[in-house]
Amino acid sequence: MADGLGVPVLKTQGASILITLVIGIGTLHIVRSIYRRHFHPLSQFSGPPEAALSTKWLYKTNQAGFPEHEFERLHEKYQTKALRIAPNELHLSDVHQYKVIYSQSKPFLKDPPFYSSFNIDHSLFAETDPALHKERRKMLNPLFSRAGIFKLEGVIHTKAGIMMKKIDRLREKHLINVYDAFRCLTTEVIMEFAFARSANMLEEEESTFDSWFLRAFDSVASDIWTAHEWPVLRRIGSCLPKSIVKIMNKKVASFFEVINFAESCMNYYEKHGNTTSHPVVFDHLTSLSYPQKITEAMDILIAGADTTASTLTAALLHILADKKIQTKLVQALQSVQPNEQGILPLMELEKIGYLTACVKESLRVGMPVPGRLPRIVPDNLAQPFTVDGKIIPPGAVISMSAYTMHYSEELWGSDARSFNPERWLQPDSKNLDQYLCTFSKGARMCIGQNVAFAEITIVMAYIFQNYKLSLPSDFQRPKQKDLFTMEYGKPGLPVKFEAVN
Repeated sequence: MADGLGVPVLKTQGASILITLVIGIGTLHIVRSIYRRHFHPLSQFSGPPEAALSTKWLYKTNQAGFPEHEFERLHEKYQTKALRIAPNELHLSDVHQYKVIYSQSKPFLKDPPFYSSFNIDHSLFAETDPALHKERRKMLNPLFSRAGIFKLEGVIHTKAGIMMKKIDRLREKHLINVYDAFRCLTTEVIMEFAFARSANMLEEEESTFDSWFLRAFDSVASDIWTAHEWPVLRRIGSCLPKSIVKIMNKKVASFFEVINFAESCMNYYEKHGNTTSHPVVFDHLTSLSYPQKITEAMDILIAGADTTASTLTAALLHILADKKIQTKLVQALQSVQPNEQGILPLMELEKIGYLTACVKESLRVGMPVPGRLPRIVPDNLAQPFTVDGKIIPPGAVISMSAYTMHYSEELWGSDARSFNPERWLQPDSKNLDQYLCTFSKGARMCIGQNVAFAEITIVMAYIFQNYKLSLPSDFQRPKQKDLFTMEYGKPGLPVKFEAVN
């Protein structure tokens, strides 16, 4: 009899425990929400109510495609330069704080949760420890210095030549999707730089500039904000065998092929050494372990591929939309002629003022990383960090963006949103360089900026000197999406190429 009564008793106790647990979790959630909304150190700052409660609002805003547009709207709505976009994060629009946050001497540290989600721990980009970052950057500085870039220049010319030969073959029957063409080119250049080998992306497809590499990059990039929001999924995935992950996530499976390529390049390098005529990343990482070398090379590949291609695409998008600018650029390029090898030397191209102005304006308007770069307010500042007359406490995450800086009328004037190379040719134009934040600023500035400048300068010179370019009659502006780096939706940017006598 006692045994028979035991089952209902156990069921009742189990139900009571479950109810208590649900009530407890619900109460905890309510208490946490009240605290975050009304008593959290950032509760004094304005923003969407949902953003104060959890990171879900920020995730949805990121997923929508271009969060900086929404942040800009909300800064205006709430009339604030410090917008609360998450329980412990503020997005700032005070342009005078940029050099304070991203400084050379006392930079605010990178926010570990944000940068760890890129799954390239301890790489030059993702490293959050200043000492370790300084050590790694010291290894690679010679490679990315101005002198180092001139050693790489030949690779850029070679890849540009391959791209142009393919354009010559396709242009009479096809519009050229320059976005994919530029992606193939810049990825090939960085491959040679990072791995000392090439995947022959420019020649992979007969009638397009498509490539399995691009598809692999796109598949992973589409999930970037999910990786930020649910880091536990990434951590679980990193612990599982690749064979299991491939079954569970086909997007990640395709990217494994890129990693396999990197590993094959590393294996070849360790067996044969550098067989190219130029230095490569592996030459400067001799003290690192095998996995660290792969991680660093992958970091450089990812950072230098789509970014520069995105800026080149933006350059054509704006220049072809303004015949006056296009004509002036073509005329300026007539001052330099190919040398005996048929190339346009970078050193000569850099002397063309209007070309340099177009490059800088492309980097300003066509910023490849438009969004926020989160940093943590330190606790050792001489003075409290203040925005809008309010103190932002130590430990709070703050961020600014190239988008905010580059479209500020306070810095660039009333035509801040217009593509205007002339702004870089005025007597006081040197002052504008301090506001160009395409590569960020300070100690954590992108190490690859010299490579990007060289690629953009050389490629723009070749295509505008050798072709008459125009947009199709039914042209529609391509959709852009911020997946940390700027992406252009299909069909990219179709351009008509005609030969110039």
